[in-house]
Amino acid sequence: MKTIHIEKYVDGVRQEELSLPVGPIRFVAGLLPNDTFRQLQQQGLDIDALLSEPHGGEAQWLEVTEGGVAKRIRVSCSG
Repeated sequence: MKTIHIEKYVDGVRQEELSLPVGPIRFVAGLLPNDTFRQLQQQGLDIDALLSEPHGGEAQWLEVTEGGVAKRIRVSCSG
């Protein structure tokens, strides 16, 4: 089964991880407005590529700040 993996890093150390089946993500992605897709792409996350590539393509990274702390989010797909 194809799965999306989300990992949160602080200073290069993985703090959290989550794996979700692609089916529900594909459903939710279909509900997002086009503006949201464009904003995510500008931030470095191409949902279409993750969901359509046979093996999800290369991992994608997002730079975020949470509680004043800079974090990197790695999103990848397997299966």
